[in-house]
Amino acid sequence: MWGYFIWTGNITTIWPLFGVSNQLLAMVALAVGSTMLINMGRAKVAWVTILPLCFLSTTTLYAGVLSIRDNFWPLTKSPVPATYVQGYIDSIAMTIMLICAVIILSAAVRRWLLVLTGKIPAGEFAEAVR
Repeated sequence: MWGYFIWTGNITTIWPLFGVSNQLLAMVALAVGSTMLINMGRAKVAWVTILPLCFLSTTTLYAGVLSIRDNFWPLTKSPVPATYVQGYIDSIAMTIMLICAVIILSAAVRRWLLVLTGKIPAGEFAEAVR
């Protein structure tokens, strides 16, 4: 699908997908890093990754929703078949990326709460890594 959009010369509509996917990847990396720190029993220093994660997740998820609303969904109203198909595909792709990011973030926060409340031992991950 990426190749089709580039081949048709509509890189301006696909560029927001690249930008948001890049920032969502950074969000996932920060969530994994935070989870590793908390699982290793270093919750006191986890703020170093959680603080940027909060900022990045808020701005990126909001930008993704705005991108769907302002960039991709208006393309679905076009009378040109290629353009409205592209609008639907871009909207669906962005929605899938945002949903996957929310699922990953929710799983990470769930794990943090389980470790921090003592339901899962904090050193369990550290012992497995050694």
